[in-house]
Amino acid sequence: MNIECREEVVDLLRRTSELPPLQRIVVLLYASKDQTDTGTVPETAAAMANDLGMLPQLFTRVRRQLIEGGWLEEDPEMRVGKVRYYRLTPKATGETDNVVQLRSAS
Repeated sequence: MNIECREEVVDLLRRTSELPPLQRIVVLLYASKDQTDTGTVPETAAAMANDLGMLPQLFTRVRRQLIEGGWLEEDPEMRVGKVRYYRLTPKATGETDNVVQLRSAS
């Protein structure tokens, strides 16, 4: 086994240190998967749960907790019928949010 981006893995582990173990594992899984240009992981919950040896229902519950905690977000443009796809948020990736609040001209 050879993890090429060791520093990124360690940084992610540090950022997620407040999370329970199952949530940290799911965040690491999202970070390790192939992603679209928007950072979305185009895999179903069932496939990702299978990768972890986790029941799909448990994976979905843990993912919901991560969404509520601001670690994951849905990519609405990737939705196919009832299937939703998710990506890590800037909170998880350590990137700064580039959204600038505009003030009114009054």
